[in-house]
Amino acid sequence: MRHRHFRYSRRRFLSSAAAVAVLPAFFVSGCGMADQAHQSGQTGTNALAFQEPSASTPLSVEAARGRLRFGTAVHDNVIRPGSQSRSIIAAQCSSVTPEWSLKWNSLAPRPHTYNFAGADACSSFAASQGLAMRGHTLLWHLGTPAWAERLIADTREWGHVDNHIARVVSRYRSRVREWDVVNEPISGRGDGDLRANQFLAAFGPDYLDWAFHSAARYADGADLFLNEYGLEYANPEDSHKRLALLRVVEGLRNRGAPITGVGLQAHLDLRKGNIYQNGVYGLVRDLTDMGLKVAVTELDVRESNTRMSLNRRDSLVADTVHRYLETVLQFPSVESVSTWGLSDAHSWLLYHDGGHPDNRGLPYDRQWRPKPMRATIASLLGHRPDIVSP
Repeated sequence: MRHRHFRYSRRRFLSSAAAVAVLPAFFVSGCGMADQAHQSGQTGTNALAFQEPSASTPLSVEAARGRLRFGTAVHDNVIRPGSQSRSIIAAQCSSVTPEWSLKWNSLAPRPHTYNFAGADACSSFAASQGLAMRGHTLLWHLGTPAWAERLIADTREWGHVDNHIARVVSRYRSRVREWDVVNEPISGRGDGDLRANQFLAAFGPDYLDWAFHSAARYADGADLFLNEYGLEYANPEDSHKRLALLRVVEGLRNRGAPITGVGLQAHLDLRKGNIYQNGVYGLVRDLTDMGLKVAVTELDVRESNTRMSLNRRDSLVADTVHRYLETVLQFPSVESVSTWGLSDAHSWLLYHDGGHPDNRGLPYDRQWRPKPMRATIASLLGHRPDIVSP
C-alpha cells in the first residue's frame, strides 16, 4: 500500500472524494412472512421467516471467502458454558471482543487491585474455540476508574498510565494481535481535533503518541489501533470528525508513532438519515493511502421508528448495513468486520442514550433467530465488492 504525506482540509477531502453510486434499497425475501409470523403470535423457533437453513454457512466462513474476519463483542454471561449464545458465537465468529472486561475501570475499580476474571474468561473461550481476540480498550475517557483519574490529574506522571498498559498488554500478548490503544479521542465539536478528556488535560496532545509507544513496548508486534465513532453521516459533527481523524492519524504517522490501524465503530443510526457514502469512501481511501489497516469494530444499527411492521424495520436496518459495508469493503485495507453483539437481547442500544427495548439492530433477534441483517452481512462478506487497487 502507498504511504503518502497529506495536508488535510475540508476542500481537499470533499474535492477528492470518489463518486459512490447510490445503492438501491436492499430487501430480503421472506420479510413479509416474518411480519406475518410476528403479528400472528408465531414466535417460536418454527416461525418460518426466522428459521435458519440447516446448511446455512457460518459468517466466519463467508468472511474467509472475502479474505476477512468476522467477529462480535461479548460479555461474561453471553459466553457462559452451556449457553445457546456461547454455541452460536463459537459457530459464527472468527474473533471476539471483550465488551467491558478489558476496560480499565472494569479491571481495577479500586486502586492498584486488578481483577482479570472477566477478561480471562473471554480469552479462554477464544482459545478453546480457535478464535482471535481483539484487545478493547487500553485508554478510554469513559472507562477510566475515578482513582486513576485523580492520580493522573494530581501527578501528571505518564508512568501511571504506562504501568496500566504494561500490565494488561503483557498478560494477553500471546492471545491478542490487535489492540484498540485509544478509544474515541477525536472531538466532533469543531473546537479542535482532540476530545477534551482527562488525558489531554494532564499530558497535552502528546498523550496519544505516548499511548501508542507504551503499547508497542509490550505488545510483541501486535497491530495498534485508534478506535472512533461518529464518522458516517453528512451532518457537521460527523464531517468535522472525519477530517479531524485524518489530521490526527496523519500527525501520529509523521511523528513516528507506531499506529498501524484505525477502527471504525460504525454505530449506524437511522435517525440521522442516509449514510454519507462519499464521505465514508473518502475516509477509508485516505486511511488506506497512509498504509493503515482498517477494521469495522462495533457495527450495529439504532432504529428511528419501532412502530412500523417488522418487515419494514428489518428492511431499513439491512439496507443501511448494506450501504455501509458495500462502501468500506471495496478497500483491501479493511480486514475485519465485528458487530457490537450478535443478538438484540444483548445490545447496548436497549438501554443506552434513549435506547428502546425493542431495537432490532443486530444480526439475530432476541430469540437468536437470524434476521435480514445477517443475510446482508453474509452476502457482502462472502461476495466482497470489487477491490479498489492500492
